Amino acid sequence: MNKKVIGIVISIVVIIAIIGIVIYFNTRENEKIEINIEELATKIVESDAFEDDLEEVSDEVTMEAYGFSTEEIQEIVSYQGSGATSEELVILQVKEKNNLNSVKEKINTRLEERKEAFESYLPEEVFKIENRVLEVRGNYVILGITKDANRVVEVVEEYSKDRG
Repeated sequence: MNKKVIGIVISIVVIIAIIGIVIYFNTRENEKIEINIEELATKIVESDAFEDDLEEVSDEVTMEAYGFSTEEIQEIVSYQGSGATSEELVILQVKEKNNLNSVKEKINTRLEERKEAFESYLPEEVFKIENRVLEVRGNYVILGITKDANRVVEVVEEYSKDRG
């Protein structure tokens, strides 16, 4: 009987140790995520995912449009269409992971505002806003408002594989 109990205890300890190791290495992998946001943005813009010709927008204009603060954003790059479409690309790095929820809330607020604006004068563009890409990778957020959200996801996946 004692050998049976000792065997069960040892098995439980081994299982807990394995789970701990898996969690430790997964956490470390997430910390290692590094994205060159300029490089990724260029790849996405050049991927034919957009109908409009996107132009780079200054950090200040993007920060103000979304209501981001310099305390939460480490780095940001943004491209916007001509205004005749809702198309847009924003890639940013937050300074701390605990800023992610606030940043995502601000993005969702901006998306709702844009959706309302386009509903009144270009309702066919609302589809792009509703079917956008909004992805979080480590401390990075990728927002793509485009006719081909799947293409944006493919480019991000290709970029991640090439770097990892």
